Amino acid sequence: MKIWQTLWSRSSKYPLIILLFAAFVIGIVFWGGFNTAMEYTNTMEFCVSCHEMKDNVYEEYKKTVHYSNASGVRAICSDCHVPKEWVPKLIRKVKATNELYHHFMGTIGTKEKFEARRLQMAKKVWAEMEANDSHECRNCHSYDAMSFEKQHANASKEMQKAMQDGETCIACHKGIAHTLPDMSGGYRLMFEELVAKADAEGAKKDHLMAFMSKPIFLDKAAAGNNKAAGRLMAPTPVDVIDRDGDLLQVRINGWQQDKVDRVIYELQGQRIFTSVLKKNAIETVKRHETVYDEDTELTWHKVSIDVWVDKTGLIADAEPLWAYGDELYTASCSVCHSTPAPSHNLANQWIGIMKAMKRFVSLDKEQYRFLQKYLQLNAKDTGGKDHHG
Repeated sequence: MKIWQTLWSRSSKYPLIILLFAAFVIGIVFWGGFNTAMEYTNTMEFCVSCHEMKDNVYEEYKKTVHYSNASGVRAICSDCHVPKEWVPKLIRKVKATNELYHHFMGTIGTKEKFEARRLQMAKKVWAEMEANDSHECRNCHSYDAMSFEKQHANASKEMQKAMQDGETCIACHKGIAHTLPDMSGGYRLMFEELVAKADAEGAKKDHLMAFMSKPIFLDKAAAGNNKAAGRLMAPTPVDVIDRDGDLLQVRINGWQQDKVDRVIYELQGQRIFTSVLKKNAIETVKRHETVYDEDTELTWHKVSIDVWVDKTGLIADAEPLWAYGDELYTASCSVCHSTPAPSHNLANQWIGIMKAMKRFVSLDKEQYRFLQKYLQLNAKDTGGKDHHG
């Protein structure tokens, strides 16, 4: 009774209960207004109200099945990019204030600026979707609701495999609603940075890594006359023995299979090319150890060869080189399907896998060889890149 009397007390101009009721009403109005405003920012009209979205991704989206389809069900921007749960939704809205900043700064204010940043923006969205297991996709799609027998045979096979492997949607559906960015932009830029870093270092260190294949020469005179004795394959470590201007004398270490003298491999029993030799270079190869492999009944020789190369394409710090390999792999192989870890396969298995996928990737010969060796050096049976870097 005392509480009730206090609430209705006339000791103040307005009884406390009236103040509480007023606060309650104001709270409802504020909450309703706030929630209405936040929901409005989820509408298609709001999302395409800025020209950056309307002139670019919106036009792409209108050509996809998410915009127009036989069932008449349309997924709008917020269905894919904004969580439905209230707290995650609020967090996403707070993060979106950064997008407003870039809108007013004109960061992507033209088509040219937008395309220049398309890959960067796409990677950010893909990373978020991978982190939350494509949560927004699963608001509409679920493996349990799929009739695999009604799908195209290849699609059914891939979807069932993805379900069994626990794959996330964005791993295979990166271009489902928007034009894919030029995936080569990332690794091309990284390669340019490798070149710049190598030029800056000037090949001053005694242990270097070749990040591009190079002709090798038996002596300085042959280098001057461009009479190559073979080719050094990338990525390969070399030890510097001598220097003469732009030329370096380096030692290449590796393994040769008995009676296969034209090739030096990185590791015993692995088809990982370190260098390919011409006939005149074979006699200069030094043998240090011979091993007989009982499992394969093959004989291997641990060898080295001293050759001359120009100093370009050699770098002391291996980490950016491996980052380049990883970017090559991700950019080339993650558009159509998820990319298994390099350690998922054996080194020699990667050769066949790469051959099977070669027609699906747009890599030149140099990039293709680098990627194959990168995968082999990080395979299940090679111990990863740390054994030589």
